[in-house]
Amino acid sequence: MKLKKWMMLSFAILIISSVTFSGALPAGAASGEPVRFKGKTFGQPVDLGVPVSRVAVSDAVVGKEDGRDVFYTTVNGDTSIFNVVDVMDNKLIRSFPLDGTQQSWRHTIAPDGTVYIAGITTSGQTKGDLWAYSPLTKTVQNLGEPIKGEKSIWTLTTDEKGNVYGGTFQSGKVFKYDPMNKKFRDYGSMVQGQEYVRSIAYHEGYVYAGIGTKGDVVRLNVETGEKQVISDGVAALLGVEASAVPFAYDMTVVNGLLAVKFGDPSMTLLFYDLTTKEWLPHKVGKDAGGVTGAGVFSFNQLVARDNKLYVPANGHVTEVNLDTFETRLTAIKYGTSFRGAGWVEFDTNGKEQSFVTMKGNGDYSIFNVVDETIENFPSVLQGQPNPIHNIEQGPDEKLYMSGYPGGMAAQFDPVTLKYTTFVLEQAEGMIAHGNDMYFGVYPGGHVYKADTTQSVPKAEKVFTIGDHQDRPYIMKTMEDKIMIGTIPDYGQLGGALTIYDPVTDKHEVFRDIVKNQSIVGLAYKDGYIYGSTTVHGGLGISPSERSAKMFVWDVANKKKVTEFTLDIPGLSNPPMISGLTVGPDGNIWGGVNGVLFKLDPKTYELIDYKNIYSDINNYGMWRPYHSYWSKDGLLYMDLADRITIIDPKTMDHVRLVPDSMEVKFMSTAVDANGNENIYYADASSMGNLMMIPISDAEYENAGQLKLAAPASAGSGQTVSLTLQMEQASQLYAFKAKIQYETDKWEVVNVRATEAWKDQGYLTWSDEEGIITLVGTQLKENSINGDASLAEITLKAIGAEGDTAITLLKGAETIRLDGDQTGHIDVIGQDKPINISIGLSKIPEDFNGDNKVDVLDLMLISKQVGLSIQDQNRHMDLNGDGKIDVADMALVGLKIMN
Repeated sequence: MKLKKWMMLSFAILIISSVTFSGALPAGAASGEPVRFKGKTFGQPVDLGVPVSRVAVSDAVVGKEDGRDVFYTTVNGDTSIFNVVDVMDNKLIRSFPLDGTQQSWRHTIAPDGTVYIAGITTSGQTKGDLWAYSPLTKTVQNLGEPIKGEKSIWTLTTDEKGNVYGGTFQSGKVFKYDPMNKKFRDYGSMVQGQEYVRSIAYHEGYVYAGIGTKGDVVRLNVETGEKQVISDGVAALLGVEASAVPFAYDMTVVNGLLAVKFGDPSMTLLFYDLTTKEWLPHKVGKDAGGVTGAGVFSFNQLVARDNKLYVPANGHVTEVNLDTFETRLTAIKYGTSFRGAGWVEFDTNGKEQSFVTMKGNGDYSIFNVVDETIENFPSVLQGQPNPIHNIEQGPDEKLYMSGYPGGMAAQFDPVTLKYTTFVLEQAEGMIAHGNDMYFGVYPGGHVYKADTTQSVPKAEKVFTIGDHQDRPYIMKTMEDKIMIGTIPDYGQLGGALTIYDPVTDKHEVFRDIVKNQSIVGLAYKDGYIYGSTTVHGGLGISPSERSAKMFVWDVANKKKVTEFTLDIPGLSNPPMISGLTVGPDGNIWGGVNGVLFKLDPKTYELIDYKNIYSDINNYGMWRPYHSYWSKDGLLYMDLADRITIIDPKTMDHVRLVPDSMEVKFMSTAVDANGNENIYYADASSMGNLMMIPISDAEYENAGQLKLAAPASAGSGQTVSLTLQMEQASQLYAFKAKIQYETDKWEVVNVRATEAWKDQGYLTWSDEEGIITLVGTQLKENSINGDASLAEITLKAIGAEGDTAITLLKGAETIRLDGDQTGHIDVIGQDKPINISIGLSKIPEDFNGDNKVDVLDLMLISKQVGLSIQDQNRHMDLNGDGKIDVADMALVGLKIMN
């Protein structure tokens, strides 16, 4: 253990006369041991297991292996698992962990049967890796990161030679992987300023790339790298402005056509003739066959037979006649995407004309397009921990967690340690109000609620925020209302403040309160909302503003009072300010980069700040810091994604779990013993709920400080007093004051004992009859057991009579772990010792009658063999540390003389 000591050599010198130990406290704590701070013991993290273990499949492809029809798919999780499933037998053939990968959005199959997997790492530095599975060797291999700096691979396709092409996010690039020479080629961004290549297809020497957030389609010559935007006619076909064309979200080549689905809100499939190089006027959308529905869902593969294409649209398998482009809803109801699609020749049960696809939960379906029937089969995929995406305490004092991706959530009872799962899409923010738990759901900016008095929560939609808001990342209560801060939709800037009244079921949206910035911090006090922003908007657009800001909103008058940047020394254009909360002192607290700050809610002036993590700069995008006030007034915050405990009175702090890669979300809840613990999700194991147990610190006393001295001294004689510690327990430092009468005594010397100065230091001063001693051990040394700390030599200068030497109350001792606990043991009362000053004393005169005789011999004989104590120490005449016959002999000699 390596501790940062609060008391070093130079510091000891400075505090001789005035400073107490309580003025200095720790800035950090080592891992592997409990942390004691401000009366609390913070234990080591406890793994509470996986709240939601589920199969989450983003994509699948249908292929053949060893002559069998198979699904290839990847289950997302802390470690994604690539799976091979036998379609005919519904059997998991084999599976492989993709180490370091948490998601896969796309797979593709090369002509030689190799399956390529678009892997995404989301823990630590987000990036995309390309994986390959060989059906011959039955092995997977990480081929590496195609383009450094790109955060994900969204889509894949292959050509007739087995080359692989992929599309990326953050710069909307296309890459090529050549399996012959094992090299990547970067074709660059497809459209300048566009961040996504969301879909991709290959046809006769060209790659077709579907772009976002504005839905362009680009034709790329794979030999020359020449690019051409071919989507100029799409806006007219969709009936929108050119700037409003949504993501080109999915595409595939079928029967000489490029089929492209444009995303929300259009959800429309268009066709591009690859021979004539023209967009056809036909479309499949939300009005299919006279039935208005949800439009076209996503796909990787589409299947056609007899020039009829089968598409997931409007809650049915929809048939598109590619001769006439007439659409018909079949009788097969299917309200989700095609995750892979392929014809499978079943030889029994009349399924000869069937095709198969997989659902997001790993179930798969067989569609017979002749008799228009569906048969469903359960998943044989192994479930993976679903990463936790939010944690918040409910009104029932239970914890609620959503997952990423959405679909399933969990309720955790900290008293019984039991989980209850329930259906919920991806909740970016949560808040308790009344008996309900409210959830801000992405995509679409929807607000749901669940009645927590029910045995199993059921989330029901309350309203949609609207005004192009997409991600409700911060939700707080405001008296009897709820306030919500949001991030806008893809490709847009300008978040919003939403105020919802659960009583009237009405909500108001105030967008762009701070120009082109989103809201990620909210606090309420006395009729005003204090907000903070991030410069980031939705994905697919760069910030237009340089620095995040604070703002104040007048609730009654529905207007902004002011906005301002934080005037903190060294802080330059931070992208995000968050973690706002009203402290017990009535001030507004928050975090920016690694800085904790406090503002006056009336003047908006900076009252105090502390740069706790000076290594953090330019930090944050959307996810806010989370702040909680403990019952005893400490502030718990995941400042810079580090769990930090702060004393608001002194700004002293300690970091918990210092080895953590990144704390994603945190909250607090009370366990069965009444302890208020911290619960969190960590980037290194996002699917597990972790707990830091907290209890009141049980301090072990540093020991009993006392002063030892002889009972008497002759006039002009010097005596030695000893400052002692009985039953010392890891004693690290002390401060003591010893008072004497200046007309009775003169200080000759003060020195540390051998035991103390071996690895320690002592300094002292003498002023107006008070000797002040300050001692500290060095490094990791401490004193245990009974020990002498210092020796004080005094000379008796006064007249005969009794005098007192006093160890004054307020003397302080502290243990080795004091930099963690902040605890100091203090003597609560004076401890005087009386010494009689008289004539020069005869050492062998034990009864004080100024002569040495048989009575003195009798007194020492009774002490022979006993341990030396204060009351008999003067009988050790030869100073050998024991009372024995040698000392008796000295008395006898004195009598004879």
